[in-house]
Amino acid sequence: MVRDNPRYAFSCSAFSPHTFLIIETHDVYSEHPYIYAILRPETNTILLIDTGCGGVSSRPDVEVKVLRDFLETVDIPSNHDRPLNDGGRFGYIVALSHCHYDHILGIEPFCVGSNGAARIVASSYDPHFLSPTHLPEHSLCNFLHIRLPRYTPVLVPHFHRIAAPSTSDGLQDLGFTVLHTPGHTPDSLAIWDEKESVIYIGDTLYEEEPIIFPNEGSIRDWLDSVDFLILFIKDRQVGQPRGTVIRVSCGHATAFKEALPVLQGAKAFIEAVVSGREQARTRRFKRGEVNAEYGQVGDRFRLICPERLVKEASGALR
Repeated sequence: MVRDNPRYAFSCSAFSPHTFLIIETHDVYSEHPYIYAILRPETNTILLIDTGCGGVSSRPDVEVKVLRDFLETVDIPSNHDRPLNDGGRFGYIVALSHCHYDHILGIEPFCVGSNGAARIVASSYDPHFLSPTHLPEHSLCNFLHIRLPRYTPVLVPHFHRIAAPSTSDGLQDLGFTVLHTPGHTPDSLAIWDEKESVIYIGDTLYEEEPIIFPNEGSIRDWLDSVDFLILFIKDRQVGQPRGTVIRVSCGHATAFKEALPVLQGAKAFIEAVVSGREQARTRRFKRGEVNAEYGQVGDRFRLICPERLVKEASGALR
C-alpha cells in the first residue's frame, strides 16, 4: 500500500491482484474521492472509475499530482512494486459515475496519449443534463468558480456492456455492465464487475459521511434506483459459487463491503427521513435552496439535501 506519502496526491491499495482502490488524499476540497482502477491484462486495458479532483492538494510538497502520472510511474507494493500501468502500456476506458467536479477534474490527461485518447463512458439517461450548456452548472464547477475540464463522453444505455478492441479487429467484452441509477444526479450510474462480484455505485450512497443530494437530485428516483440495485444483486447472488459475497464500492468512504446490508441500511435510513421519523437537525442556505441535515456525526448514515427533495418524496409516498 502507498499510504499518505507526502510525495503523492494519492494512496493506493489492492482488493485483488487486478482491482485497486485509489484515494485522493488532502485535496483542497476535502472530498477525498475514491477512484477505482481495474486491470484487464488479457486485453491490455484498464477500466478507471472516476478521476478525482485533479490532484489539487493542500500539501505544498506533493510531487505527483496527476492521476495518470501516478498510475504510470509510481511503484505500488501490492502490484509487485510496479506501477499499475507501467509506462502507459495499457489503454484506458474511463467510466464516470456522475459529473460532479470531484469525479471529473482529473480527466483531461486521459483525453490524450501515445495509446490514443481514453474512451470516456457516461450515462445516457438524461443527455440534456450533460450537455455542454448545462455541465458547468451541473458539475458544480460554476458554484466553486473552477474551470470545467474539457472532455467528450460517450453516452451509453442502461445495461451497456463495456468492451475493448481485440487483436482480431473486433471488440472483446470486459465483463463490466453499466447500470443507470438516477437519484443523486440524473446521470448517476453503477458498474457491475461480474469477474470480481463487485458493484461500483459512485455517490448514490456510502457510510460514515453524509449522503449528499444537490438541487438536481431526486430522492424519489434514488429510492427506485436503490430498489433496482437490491434486486439486481439478489438476482446475481443466485448464480454465484457457494461462499461468494457480492460487494459494493462507493465514491467516498465505503469500499468492498458486503453489498446488501449497506444498500438496505441506507434505504431504511432515507425512508425514515421521508416518513418524518428522522427529523432535520440543522439547516442552511446553499445554491438558492434551504438544505437540511439528518443524522449526526458518528451515525452510520447521514443525509444532507434540499428540504424540497424530502417533501417531494414524501408526497409521492402518500
